[in-house]
Amino acid sequence: MSFPEFSAVLQDAYVSVATMELEAAGREATVDAIAVMTDVSPADVRVALETPVATRVSEADIKTNAIARVLVGWHTDRDYVGPYGLVRDLEYSASGVRSNKDVTGFSDLVGKYCPGFPSGALLDEMTRTGCVKDLGNGFYRAMSRSYVPEQLSAESLRRFAQVVHNFIETLEVNLKRSVRGTGRIERTVFADYGLPRNELPAFDKYIRERGQLFADDIDNWLSDRSQEGLANTVQTGIGFYHYVVNKQDESDFGKALSMEGSKQG
Repeated sequence: MSFPEFSAVLQDAYVSVATMELEAAGREATVDAIAVMTDVSPADVRVALETPVATRVSEADIKTNAIARVLVGWHTDRDYVGPYGLVRDLEYSASGVRSNKDVTGFSDLVGKYCPGFPSGALLDEMTRTGCVKDLGNGFYRAMSRSYVPEQLSAESLRRFAQVVHNFIETLEVNLKRSVRGTGRIERTVFADYGLPRNELPAFDKYIRERGQLFADDIDNWLSDRSQEGLANTVQTGIGFYHYVVNKQDESDFGKALSMEGSKQG
């Protein structure tokens, strides 16, 4: 990831937070006020305000969403799923002499789910990140139903911000609920007395397998009801994660709370 890309992501975050804090304090979030507060140049602040993250679809977002749509189609569309639900291996184009007449190629798959998107560039990215494997005989195999951007890429940073925002917002909604049974579902399952460290790899394998099955079921349910062009839609979904408590962090947090309590006392 280049420095300009990283800098742009940070500027968006600074401008967004400064705007919210100024408005919460009853002050007008002007370009000059935000620039003074964040030390971001007025010109860059103006660009961020005119094209905020919430309404801007970046190239990274487009690529991530395109890959996700193609993978879902490859795993659920009857044109690309064979007997017993097995995902078919595909040629890049179905026009070759090797092609089965009943199976369209990867380029047709992209044309169906991401019209206008360059299928060659998409295939290169999916192969590079391990979502797709080049079998070496002109065919490609889907290795994963989900796309995870590489570490420290623009996509991964944006995804990190979205995941944290969505999770914190769910907690905020539940903290503010006044009627029991309302709010949003949020569950945590943990070992009451801890898990033997040598069992951690087995637990990781177990939740990856069961979690993927659960995610696939939810994805199928949503795919049947999500169509382009529908009016009055809302962006919604689920998220789940595996955590391992860091004892050092827990200790530092406890000390910080104790010190803060002493200061207030």
